[in-house]
Amino acid sequence: MLKKTETYHKLITAAAACFAEKGFSATSVREISTRAGISQGAMYTYFKSKDDLATAVTEYYQKILLEQFQNSSQKNNWKSFIEEIFDFLSERTNGHTFAGCPYAVMGMETALSKPALACVFMEGLEKIEQIFQEVLLYSGLPPEHAKILSQRMLSIYQGYLLIGRISDNTSNLKNARKNMIEMYWEYRSYHGI
Repeated sequence: MLKKTETYHKLITAAAACFAEKGFSATSVREISTRAGISQGAMYTYFKSKDDLATAVTEYYQKILLEQFQNSSQKNNWKSFIEEIFDFLSERTNGHTFAGCPYAVMGMETALSKPALACVFMEGLEKIEQIFQEVLLYSGLPPEHAKILSQRMLSIYQGYLLIGRISDNTSNLKNARKNMIEMYWEYRSYHGI
């Protein structure tokens, strides 16, 4: 692969937009290259296949999202962390079509037909869960409870983003924020923590 040039980044952003709009399978290499403003042949100088491009897209956006999650987790309790995360996600939708979580959307689509690509998505989800767990620990939950609740929070997070994608309704971000904060307090109360 060639070094990461402006064309490389155009391909990444074009592919990400196409995948978000139409899904991985329904997006052609021609659509990606047209959107990026390059020839199909030029795309293959950067990526061996559409699968390789999808992996690069996933890794690129995973880095952005995980950096935000990691930055928001620094010395923040659960409520402050969730508020920062959902402010970030809301800003990114900016009134546009709600694409949901790219990990869940493309991960589900590729899980059976492209297991290697699905593994990249799963790694991102595991990292998000780990960050959730770290914030829950910082917020005073014992390790065994932080582990259990981080798994539940990831399910709530992904579930709301998936519903938001299906319904194309950004209000699901508000609902996810509210429910993830409420679930934290309910869990603590129920377990007497």
